[in-house]
Amino acid sequence: MNNIWKSHLALFSANFLYGLNYVIVKGIIPEYITPEALVFLRIIPTTILFWFAGIFVNQKISDSKDYWNILFSGFFGVFINNYLFIKGLNYSSPIDASIIMTTNPILVMIVAAIVLSERMSAIKIGGIIIGIVGALMLIAGKGFMGFKGQYLSGDLMLLANSVSFAVYFAFARPLMRKYDAVVVLKWIFLVGAIFYFPVGFGKLFSTHWNVMPGKIIFSISYVVVFTTFLTYFLINYSLKYLKSTTVSIYIYIQPIVAAIVAIITGMDRISILNISASLLVFLGVYLVSIVNHKKMEIKSP
Repeated sequence: MNNIWKSHLALFSANFLYGLNYVIVKGIIPEYITPEALVFLRIIPTTILFWFAGIFVNQKISDSKDYWNILFSGFFGVFINNYLFIKGLNYSSPIDASIIMTTNPILVMIVAAIVLSERMSAIKIGGIIIGIVGALMLIAGKGFMGFKGQYLSGDLMLLANSVSFAVYFAFARPLMRKYDAVVVLKWIFLVGAIFYFPVGFGKLFSTHWNVMPGKIIFSISYVVVFTTFLTYFLINYSLKYLKSTTVSIYIYIQPIVAAIVAIITGMDRISILNISASLLVFLGVYLVSIVNHKKMEIKSP
């Protein structure tokens, strides 16, 4: 199996794990652990795991200019991304959260146009508008117009989280093309850990570990090992061989998995608003990413 196929398999696996993550995290916070403490457990142990894995990779950051990309990647991709995702999911629902996160390919395209000066065609601009309308429609249906609603603040945090992850893609992709994924990730997570440590350290001690059920400890372990350490590695490995827009398209898997599991467990339900918003977002991403890729494939010799 070549690296391209491995990358696609890695992306499918990562987004499947992420799809489960929405429901698992909702079953943990805030009843058993605060969002801030859970973020601490995602970032700090994962940093240690990547530095341990880095022992077996004989490579160093060779260009001092790359440390700026590492700084921004760690801030947006680890610190801001993890905090806004867990905090936002605390006030949102699994299905809403997964739909909002599918705006990521659109936001990646916008960031690429700003940071990397990539050209924006009329089709791309139309796709961006349609996708954003879909996301805002979902948020508006939960109280945006009157700034009310149970999920409003969470949905807005998740949308901001999607923006931060798009910014992360722009800064991390050049690093992944140049270095081994483990080498980059150990530095990125170290930066994120430094930023987040003073925010979440105190919250960790408010957790009542002595009365926590075994299944909750297992769920927390899943969040740390599978949807942080493993998924970051899989996604960043794929960035080495695939375009950031291609990587972001796989996020479509997440709402499908999240919806199935959430409905089965009785944690959430599908509504007309969910379906309508999803269709608009998916159409927007199709126009931004897939149509563009097909044109490129036709023109390629």
